[in-house]
Amino acid sequence: MRFSIVTAMLTVLLFSVSNAMCQESAPTLKNNAFVMAMLRTENDHLGKWQRLTYTEIFKRLGMKIEFRDYPAKRASMEADAGNVDGEPGRIFPYADEHPNLTRVEEFPFFLNFSAFAAKDSIPPLKGWDSLKGTDYKVECQRGIKICELNLPKVVSRENLSDITEPDQGLKKLIAGRTDVFVYDELGILTLLQTPEFKDSKVRFAGVMESAVIYPYLHKKHASLAPKMAGVIKAMKAEGLIEQYRMTADKEFGVIRK
Repeated sequence: MRFSIVTAMLTVLLFSVSNAMCQESAPTLKNNAFVMAMLRTENDHLGKWQRLTYTEIFKRLGMKIEFRDYPAKRASMEADAGNVDGEPGRIFPYADEHPNLTRVEEFPFFLNFSAFAAKDSIPPLKGWDSLKGTDYKVECQRGIKICELNLPKVVSRENLSDITEPDQGLKKLIAGRTDVFVYDELGILTLLQTPEFKDSKVRFAGVMESAVIYPYLHKKHASLAPKMAGVIKAMKAEGLIEQYRMTADKEFGVIRK
């Protein structure tokens, strides 16, 4: 009798410990969905590519995902505060200034951060240093870390400005208020095919830097990072993320040189 009671107590104890461990490793989610703060809408090439990719990633993780659109700077604030669960793509050094976020150590996406111009006087550019010593008025989108890190090193403060949305950057180029706009190349190529900008004089001026971007999760979901890295690695090996990129290319009429 005593043996049966002890056995029962041990069984209950082991179940409780196991259950607690499972609860600890499982992310706590509002409305049972992982909320991703998106910098790009579904009407943007990268936004579409990321949505296709993350929908499959979280399907394989057995989780629901919700996408919410924010300007880049606001997305950082929401992620830092834990109001959203993560961000889809930031450069490697982003973690240095965002201790509340955990980087997933496998990148799904690569981008060309490129210069665009409308004035005929702007020559071909290559790399950040090609802006050094010029008096060009240069603009970027607020909250894009790779631009915020590199442009102040080569452009004087009085010639450097930022905007909230990329279409504003194109409009200022067209109006002659700025000389160079630096942004994700595919994002601008997509915008240049819309009726508003299709016949504009805005042109590609050169690649500033090619970079890979990583998922970032709020630290409360740190246990999810290695699992997500494994899924991304598998999808890359299958060629699936590249297939999603080509799907976005086709939808937005992007022709790569």
